[in-house]
Amino acid sequence: MGTALNALKMLNYFSNSQPEIGLSHFARLSGLNKATALRHLRALEEYGLIEQNPMTKSYAIGPAALRLAALREIARPGIESARQKMQVAMQEVGESLHLSLLEKNVLQTALVVETTRHSVRVSLDPSELLPINATASGLCMLSFGPAFLLDQLERGNLQRFTGTTLTDPNQIKTRVEQISKAGWSNSNGSYEDGVFGYAAPIFGIDQVALGTIAIAVPESRASGDHLPLILSALHSLSTDLTANFGGQLPGSFPIEFHP
Repeated sequence: MGTALNALKMLNYFSNSQPEIGLSHFARLSGLNKATALRHLRALEEYGLIEQNPMTKSYAIGPAALRLAALREIARPGIESARQKMQVAMQEVGESLHLSLLEKNVLQTALVVETTRHSVRVSLDPSELLPINATASGLCMLSFGPAFLLDQLERGNLQRFTGTTLTDPNQIKTRVEQISKAGWSNSNGSYEDGVFGYAAPIFGIDQVALGTIAIAVPESRASGDHLPLILSALHSLSTDLTANFGGQLPGSFPIEFHP
C-alpha cells in the first residue's frame, strides 16, 4: 500500500504551470532517486494515469484521469451544475470565481470561472492546491470544515507568502472565530500581493464544509459599493451549491452576509 500511495503522490506535482515533467525533475521534486521515481512513473503509466511524450520523454496526465473524473461526476453529480451557477454569478459581479473541495487534508481547486469583463482581473490556476492559512478559501475551511484542520495548525511551520500571511496559530484561531460568526472569510493580499479573496462554505449533509466558493478581486475593486454585491453573490452561491451537493446549512448560518 505504501508503494502504491507513493506512486499516486507523483500526480500532485503536475500543475497548470507544469503540465509535463521529466524523470530528473520528478526525482528532484519527490526527493527520490531516479530508479525509484521511474518505477513509480511506470506503474502510473501502466494504468493510464500518466503518459509519456515520445518526443520530449516528459510525462503528462494520462487518459485514465479523464475516465475517473467522469465517473466521479456520475457518482457525485454537482460540478457541471455548479459551473452554470458560477457563470451567472460571474456575470453579476464581473469577477473571477473558483470552487475548491477538501480532499483529506488538502484544499484543491475543482472549478474555475474567469471574468472577461475587465482588462485587469485575477487569473486563477484550475489545478492549484490552496494553502489553508493564506487564502480566504483556506480560512473558510478552517472555520466551517472538519475539526482536525484546526488541530493541524500546531504541527510544523506555516508558509508565509506575503507580508500579510497569517502564520501564528493563535492569530488564525482568532480569525476563525470571527469568520464562524460572519459566515464568510476574506484575505487581503495574504497569498498574492494585490489580490483580495472572499469565500463562503459549501456544506455537506453533516453540516460540515466539504469545500468553498470564492471570488477573487484585484485590490482596486475590493472596496466601496462592490463589496455588498460580492457578499450577496457569495451567500447565494453558498446556499445554492450546498443544496447542489446534497448538503444542509447549519441552523446558525447567517441569512445574509454583512460587510
